[in-house]
Amino acid sequence: MEKAKRKEKEFLFRRQEILEEAERMFAAKGFHATTMAEIAQGAGFAIGTLYQFFQGKEDLYVSMVTEKLQLMYQEIRGAVQAREDTLQKVDALVSTYFLFVENNADFCTFFIRSDGATLPDVSNALREQMIEAYLGQIQFIEEIINKGIEDGIFQPGKARDYAFALSGIIRGIIFDWLVGAHQGSLTGKTGLVTDIFLRGVLVDQNNKR
Repeated sequence: MEKAKRKEKEFLFRRQEILEEAERMFAAKGFHATTMAEIAQGAGFAIGTLYQFFQGKEDLYVSMVTEKLQLMYQEIRGAVQAREDTLQKVDALVSTYFLFVENNADFCTFFIRSDGATLPDVSNALREQMIEAYLGQIQFIEEIINKGIEDGIFQPGKARDYAFALSGIIRGIIFDWLVGAHQGSLTGKTGLVTDIFLRGVLVDQNNKR
């Protein structure tokens, strides 16, 4: 049992090393210009070892992207769920999203500019997984907003539309930061995003009197 656990741990560790080196190489050279041999050399493995973990470069790319996005969504959900107050949850959602992008700026910059995602054999599998993950995140944001509506904090209306609006503001600010050579603090824009969003959905307290 102990031996099996060690083997599993070693397997996961080697797989993670390969993913991290692939991320570094893809970000530096792009998908097409990067070879499996270069990734193997950078990770310190024989090229045959990579094929024990991944079927090929396309499979490695899809795994890298989807697992990175899953990690981002997990971190966001964890930060949000640690807050009790609805407005604090919104703030945690935005700030954690921004912090993840700041800490993974090279990957995120490569991802939005990636030519690899245009490959037919990559794009179908990747697109489906990305859409599913994104819609899951929208549903998560929608639940936060619905709670705010129930508590009388947010205007009653279409919570799903509000969720897409908030996500759109976040993604727009991130895109501008990434293509703008990471100028300034992205997390420092948290207040800007929440202010823009909340001004549109907060109940007008004057009308409640």
